[in-house]
Amino acid sequence: MPTAVVPISSDLKRKAWVREGLLQSVHLSFWSQFTGRTFDSVVFQENDISSGAGHTVVFDFDGNLSGKAIKGKTTAYGKGEQKKKFSDKITVDRYRLVVDNGDRFDGVDIGDLSINEHSDSRVKLGDLFMRFKDQAIFDTAQGFKDGAVPSHSIQIDGYDELAAIELTLKTGTGYTTGGFGSVTPAAKRAPLKPFRAIDGRPAWLFVVDAFTAKSMRVDADMKSLLSQGDMRGPDNRLWKGVLGRIGQLVIVEADTFFGFTQGNGLDSSEVEVAGMRTFDDINAAWSGEAAYDPTTTSLYSRGIILGAGAVMLAMGKMPDYKWQPSQDFGIKSESMLETWMETKKTVLLAENDSYKDAVISGIDYSVIAVDVKIV
Repeated sequence: MPTAVVPISSDLKRKAWVREGLLQSVHLSFWSQFTGRTFDSVVFQENDISSGAGHTVVFDFDGNLSGKAIKGKTTAYGKGEQKKKFSDKITVDRYRLVVDNGDRFDGVDIGDLSINEHSDSRVKLGDLFMRFKDQAIFDTAQGFKDGAVPSHSIQIDGYDELAAIELTLKTGTGYTTGGFGSVTPAAKRAPLKPFRAIDGRPAWLFVVDAFTAKSMRVDADMKSLLSQGDMRGPDNRLWKGVLGRIGQLVIVEADTFFGFTQGNGLDSSEVEVAGMRTFDDINAAWSGEAAYDPTTTSLYSRGIILGAGAVMLAMGKMPDYKWQPSQDFGIKSESMLETWMETKKTVLLAENDSYKDAVISGIDYSVIAVDVKIV
């Protein structure tokens, strides 16, 4: 009997290739451990290809009931609280990562033919996509992407304030607006909803960069606080970069961004290392931008405190791997990883005018910026 053969140009073959490349690189992703398909995850990913690429992906959120009880025999019917429904949406766009495979024989001189093989391109593109996607989430949460100023922020001078910050998250008071030295009183907001750790414990994620992590390790107050932190458990050990825990606040160190940036969209950065950006307040520039000066006397490190549903990741079309030979008898080729996606901080939009003044509506739902002056 003849054996079924799948040609190299088959869609099934391409999907297998890209899945292989992405699976090999997923362990490199900082955000994969905090991403899920539910609103309870820090990064809420929604996959929607029902309308084709380039469409709007809708995120659906339910609000809690908050009405008061009816006492005694007072008529209750007709006084029912309206159920709250919120939504947010993202229009996805096409993004393509491309690599030149070169001439197969280009690798002969250095004794490495694999550098011109499709398998090598798949792995490298998978790795680049993970950094590309991670950076999109970092930039979204920090407020670099699209120049989005955080709706609420906290400025701290010392790490003994972290215990007070945990109270702030629980009570919904004590924030300022803007960032980088702003002292404007903040509008009221609801307490930050925690996500659930793998073992079920409620927690907030405090992501810091290498500058803040280093100063935390040598700070006398932090040494005492972190010594009480306990993230034991067979599952939670999978979290990367955990410095410690203060109450329900889990402090995690992320990599520092390294690359070159022109603009603040997803297509603006060459990402060598995905991670947190610092801010040069004198030149109003983020690390990676041409105007950024790391020796300035007003440099800020922006940490981000994240709760459930902080960032939305819309995937309109899952990554696809393609390759194209050159017109000159295919002696060269280029490989491409294509995806339709976009990211955004969650801002709940009320579906009814009667509850548009809700304390969870119209603000960064579960992202708080924490600005620390480095120099």
